[in-house]
Amino acid sequence: MSIERVRAYFRIMNLEERVWEFDTSSATVELAAQTLQVRPARIAKTLSFALGEGCVLVVAAGDARVDNRKFKDQFATKAKMLSPEEVQHFTGCEIGGVCPFDLPEATPVYLDVSLKRFVTVFPACGSTNSAMEVTCDELYRYSRAAGWVDVCKDWEEGDDLRINDVPDADMPMPSDGEITLRIASVNAADETKGFVPAYKFQIVRLSDDAVVGETDLRLGYVRNLYFGGNIGYAVKEPYRGNGYAGKACKLVFEIARKHGMSYVIISCRADNLPSRRTLVKLNGTLLETRVPASYSSLYRIGERDPHCYFRFDL
Repeated sequence: MSIERVRAYFRIMNLEERVWEFDTSSATVELAAQTLQVRPARIAKTLSFALGEGCVLVVAAGDARVDNRKFKDQFATKAKMLSPEEVQHFTGCEIGGVCPFDLPEATPVYLDVSLKRFVTVFPACGSTNSAMEVTCDELYRYSRAAGWVDVCKDWEEGDDLRINDVPDADMPMPSDGEITLRIASVNAADETKGFVPAYKFQIVRLSDDAVVGETDLRLGYVRNLYFGGNIGYAVKEPYRGNGYAGKACKLVFEIARKHGMSYVIISCRADNLPSRRTLVKLNGTLLETRVPASYSSLYRIGERDPHCYFRFDL
């Protein structure tokens, strides 16, 4: 199967964990967007065109359409889509699962500029129920792209929110007069897992310098992060009942604002009533209650119970 070939390709780079398979179809832009719960434009569709005796692949945003004039100017030939049989022959993938990874060397891949407005996009991984989330830079490297082109039209203008995702180990920590935060560590992005940069903090009581708990802040909005949330927290048992979790979250909100984040997501198990009360008291908006997606890190570590997902506009 094509997805097994793609998995093997990413396994060599220690990136296999980033290849997702779904229980539902992702064979079209619309189906992939429904499965991933993202806007269709962020689905990176791989289009196959005849070129001489072979083909050329163009990866474009889900809302983009090929502009015949631009295509001809770029490739000196008309934009003729391959038949399903030709697609299978040249790419080894079936229609609906065509991807730009691990292709024959004679098959060039180009990325259309319609993708550049997004922080991350979602190309297929060789089957009709697979995808991965990548930055444009990662897509360029993983696909071994021949270059960027401008051969599409009718896509909606407007870039994703760009934030400062570099943790600052020397950032002054906020305080509410009762508690403050202390940076325990700063972590760079982990490309092998698709993890974003993050802070880890101790929650410190000012009156006696006691470490009453811990919290963290993950800088970004990748789909996998939605399930784990931007912020996690835990208060040590002897210090519970003092509202430290909510107070610490408010301090973390201040740090998130300094990084240009306009909102954060916090998730908790649906049966964790104290945590749910904390998030409601913080005026979070409950987006949904569901089991983490099968491709998420939470699910992969064994979380099978429903979680609540709250959004906090900053």
